[in-house]
Amino acid sequence: MLNLPAMLRSYANSPHFRKSLTTKILVVDDEPVVRHVCQLSLASNDYEVFVTENGLRAMEKLRSEAEIAIVLTDLKMPGMPGMELLQAIKRDFAHIEVIMMTGFATIENAVEAMKLGAHDFLLKPLKAEQIRLVVDKCREKITLNRENRELKSANEKLRELQMVKDKFIAITSHELRTPVSHLRGYLSILSEDYFYTLSAEEKRDCMRVINAAVLDLEQIVTDMSDLLALEQDALAIKRESTDLNELLQQIAQEFKLAVQTRRQNLTWRPSPQINAAYVDRLKIKVMVSELMQNAIKFTPDGGCIDLSLQQEGDFGVISVRDTGVGIAPEDLGRIFEKFYEVQSSDHHSSSKTGFMGGGLGLGLSLARAIAEAHDGGIKVKSAPNQGSTFQIFLPLQKQPRH
Repeated sequence: MLNLPAMLRSYANSPHFRKSLTTKILVVDDEPVVRHVCQLSLASNDYEVFVTENGLRAMEKLRSEAEIAIVLTDLKMPGMPGMELLQAIKRDFAHIEVIMMTGFATIENAVEAMKLGAHDFLLKPLKAEQIRLVVDKCREKITLNRENRELKSANEKLRELQMVKDKFIAITSHELRTPVSHLRGYLSILSEDYFYTLSAEEKRDCMRVINAAVLDLEQIVTDMSDLLALEQDALAIKRESTDLNELLQQIAQEFKLAVQTRRQNLTWRPSPQINAAYVDRLKIKVMVSELMQNAIKFTPDGGCIDLSLQQEGDFGVISVRDTGVGIAPEDLGRIFEKFYEVQSSDHHSSSKTGFMGGGLGLGLSLARAIAEAHDGGIKVKSAPNQGSTFQIFLPLQKQPRH
């Protein structure tokens, strides 16, 4: 006869069952001692603890490590303070519970954090029993809501996959149609006797259009190759000592004609404090050029674009600021998604620098991947009709982090 209670006890004690009960926690604090105390306090009780030293890397970890359920974050940190990290988590990972840690607690901070969706506060200096008590209560809340959330999440993912597929088909077909039409039209001219009646300048114009169409098709293939690398987490980075001021000045110079055509004002502000950084020069150029191109496209004629470099702690910060149309709050959490465009794909307009021109919608996804591959990140601040500011954070260490 089967001994059902004994079988259930055996399964409950098995590694598989215990692993299914494990709760993943991310501790974010710029003090190694605090991270270590939290790790030791939560080492048992079926917790798997990850640690990181700032908010930018915390967001990177949340995107790469599935099923993190709780984040313990310090209130004051360089780069991305705790309140800003809390807002970003609740925007992009609404199901994750956030517990704030601070040695400078005030009623105002507590009220603001709770309004932003924080689960609780931990006061420093931290005590092991206090940490476990607050985290255990947080896990109880998560357990009660998990099943309903997973069902909703599965349904939402199916819907999003369908939308991504539809958008990919719509945008890609539009992006391909223009260069293919140019090639077909001008190649037909080349195959006719009429071609020999054209002047030398007219023939050169034909070849320029054909060459531009081929380059556009080549760029589409490159973008799709980059997408595959992103999906496989195989984005190759070849670091070398790079003068960031010189590189950014070169990028600004390359966009000079585009901003003049749009009657925009471009300013470039270098940093005398930063000499060289150990980065992939070509990848950094691709990333900054994508942000510059977007700034030009989404800024009306006559607007202003500002490119700058400055140092913030151990990071070099490249900023691209514009006075353009801005981004709605509901779109801020989605602009880095593949194939995402703020405007509807039904009104997609192909252009590299034309106002509100579109593309494949891969540029910002690639830009973020490049920043994170350099152990950095990207922040964006924007509001409708108030312009946008994109900040790229790059570590200034001379050798890559292992």
